[in-house]
Amino acid sequence: MMTPRQRVLAAMSGQPVDRVPIFPVTTRNLGGRALGRKIGEFEFESNLAFQGMRAMWRRFGFDGLECSFGAPKDWQLPTLETRDGVTYLLDASGAPYAEFQEDDDPIPINREPLLKEKSDLDKITIPLAEEYEQAGHLEPIRQLRAEVGDQLFIAGTPAGQTMNSLAGWRGSEEAIYDLIDDPEFVDEVMDLATARSIEVGKAYLAAGVDGLYIGDAWSSASIISPKQFERFCLPRYARTVEAFHAMGTKVYIHICGNVMPILEMIAETGVDCLEPLDPLGGTEIKEVVRRIGSRVSLKGGVNTLTLLTGTPDEVRAETRKVLEAAWGHCRGLILGSGDDIPRDTPFENLDAMIQTAREFLA
Repeated sequence: MMTPRQRVLAAMSGQPVDRVPIFPVTTRNLGGRALGRKIGEFEFESNLAFQGMRAMWRRFGFDGLECSFGAPKDWQLPTLETRDGVTYLLDASGAPYAEFQEDDDPIPINREPLLKEKSDLDKITIPLAEEYEQAGHLEPIRQLRAEVGDQLFIAGTPAGQTMNSLAGWRGSEEAIYDLIDDPEFVDEVMDLATARSIEVGKAYLAAGVDGLYIGDAWSSASIISPKQFERFCLPRYARTVEAFHAMGTKVYIHICGNVMPILEMIAETGVDCLEPLDPLGGTEIKEVVRRIGSRVSLKGGVNTLTLLTGTPDEVRAETRKVLEAAWGHCRGLILGSGDDIPRDTPFENLDAMIQTAREFLA
């Protein structure tokens, strides 16, 4: 029998596996529920997200999970302040950065974008991998690796090579204008974002992760045109994949929303695997298999709305639909959710998805 780590690596490599790997897109919302902790508590306990990962691994037996960096050594506890009936999270300087919610993720407060002016490019720094090490970001990942061994594929998340960083640093409206009005400026921003992500990936690999997650939600055809994807995103993803492959690791790309018009270009990046195959974004799994299934492995596919609102029988049917469409017809398949597992998804629905996948080849 293969270990979970071996199973996911084999599927991403197009090699035989003993059963369908199960690796959904999870967040601390599911981790908190598995722990029996409220989401608001994650703001006040450093590295509680890693405890959430352990809880998901034990409760559901997923073959893979994604992790972020751990908190830095100098992490400081935020404070709360209520103003006009709204409770805010305040950083160490006393500035509010989000509205606090006890049972959900904080609501970020809109601040001035980092690149308010195009002349602000020098504000973007590219820390070296060693600096993340020195700051203490990697130790929680190493501790998790030591605990789970080969019983979990751990992915690091050096994403944001293109559109997410542009939108985050410029503001969403300006980012869209920049694509049209000043493509040379966009090139500069995205080159910095790509260089930054490569150093982040180096740090993750130093911590012992098994593969790397790249991509941008904003780069889907739901937001930008296929021509813009080809002009701005394709070369940066290809550059990132080449760099990470040279470091000896597997790379999978997350682009949610509508990816149908850009499938072939995604395959051209050289990635090992594509996720999340979101039906709500218009993904047609059989068509994905037909067009690029021989070139990249596929990950995801189970409709998140069915997971959230369906019955266990409906989840089983949805899971079988994905498995029957892709298993044996593509380079490799990793079953998972069509995007982030919704916050209030019933555990019995996740159990139904997992059981169906495990029994599929039995």
